[in-house]
Amino acid sequence: MKTLVIVFASMLLIMAACESTTGPSPQPNPAGTVIAWFNGIAGTIDLYYPGCDSLISPAYTTGVSPNYLLYLGDDLLAVVNSLSPDVRVFDLSSSGGILHEITFPPGSNPWAMAYGYDNIWVTLTASHQIATISTEDWTLGGAVEVPDNPSGIAIAGGSVFVSHGFWPEAGSPGGVTVLDAVTLEQTGWIDTGVNTTELWFCEETGMIHALSTTYSGDGAVSIINPVNALLLAQVQTGGAPASPIRLGSSFACCDGFGETIFYYDEAGTLTGTWVPVDSIAIGGIAVSGDTLYITSFAEDLVQRALWQPKTLLAPITAGDGPQGVISVDRE
Repeated sequence: MKTLVIVFASMLLIMAACESTTGPSPQPNPAGTVIAWFNGIAGTIDLYYPGCDSLISPAYTTGVSPNYLLYLGDDLLAVVNSLSPDVRVFDLSSSGGILHEITFPPGSNPWAMAYGYDNIWVTLTASHQIATISTEDWTLGGAVEVPDNPSGIAIAGGSVFVSHGFWPEAGSPGGVTVLDAVTLEQTGWIDTGVNTTELWFCEETGMIHALSTTYSGDGAVSIINPVNALLLAQVQTGGAPASPIRLGSSFACCDGFGETIFYYDEAGTLTGTWVPVDSIAIGGIAVSGDTLYITSFAEDLVQRALWQPKTLLAPITAGDGPQGVISVDRE
């Protein structure tokens, strides 16, 4: 066990009275930056407002098995639910109701999302397809066949990038399929490794980060230039890398459902690691300013830390099974 200096007066964050909300009833939300996470077991979304130290828990109700959060701009927050199966869209200016609900075919297992060309792009893992949702009229477009086990998805450089895991077809070669964003014809394939689970496009650097692992300590982050679909570098992190974020001039990701945070750069170097709390079962990480937010699935907490220096602050009480988390700088 590692000895850590934990800076807080109590184990529970005392919420200052910007707003007091006990359930997902319709009412206005605070202004400013919001940290949003979904609780996988409870089937809810919590909202925390660091500017006024206010928590709304729960703020919204998800479908069955929420799996991914995506901010669409204009105060619109989307969550994909794998077993419902559907995408639900909420208005961040108020808690409570659902703005839009788009349902997929039974058993398709929608997994991840990306936004581009006025569409939400969704991977349908079990049906080996990707589908689009128009954000103009919130209708479901036609599905397009892709290689087995589509998992992560990113839109950049005029192309759609789709990664491939090893479920439900164990023989999948993994890697990333490249499609033309207009014709949806396959234009390339990038070997990022077996079970490439997640894709993330970093707008600030223009690169795509592809995360892969076989859950045997061989995790890696591949850096892809989306303009020419070339693999530029690969960071050997170990573990099962997940939830990449920009952290200052560098990057970080977590060991999904492990206890380690990996620090790396786009040149392919693992620059450091940190274990903030032993046996934390990290569901995801996000950053706002100098504060890192780390969901702790088993403890129903969101840990907070100053990421430079690596110092823990008071945690936030979450719903049951907090997982994916994002920071949204609202317009």
